[in-house]
Amino acid sequence: MSAITLGTAAAGERIEENRSRFQACGGPCRSRDEALPLVASLTGEFRLGKATQLSWAARIDGRPVTEIREDGGESGASRCILDVMRAAGALDCLVLVARWYGGRHLGGARFRMYSGLTAKLLRESGQVP
Repeated sequence: MSAITLGTAAAGERIEENRSRFQACGGPCRSRDEALPLVASLTGEFRLGKATQLSWAARIDGRPVTEIREDGGESGASRCILDVMRAAGALDCLVLVARWYGGRHLGGARFRMYSGLTAKLLRESGQVP
């Protein structure tokens, strides 16, 4: 399987699910030191600052592959993002999914949103290096 990456900052559309809104975005991340500055950059560029949760994961090529993640207030969300990145073979990139809580509990549907938006972002914005 070929690796996939995000060569530039990209964002998907905002999706609403039972009053909560979600949006995925991401960009290139080639070291652990780039992760937090990239999260801050994406948050500003795509106006995510008022999101209730900012969950993200990154996979960095190396021996072995480095994986880092942050749930951002939504326990288990970064695992969903990371699982999709692994399945897609995503490397040297970070994917962030923002959620604006709408006042209703979504149960397992919220994890489907994190996974689905990650997959869509990688599919539509990803590229083979």
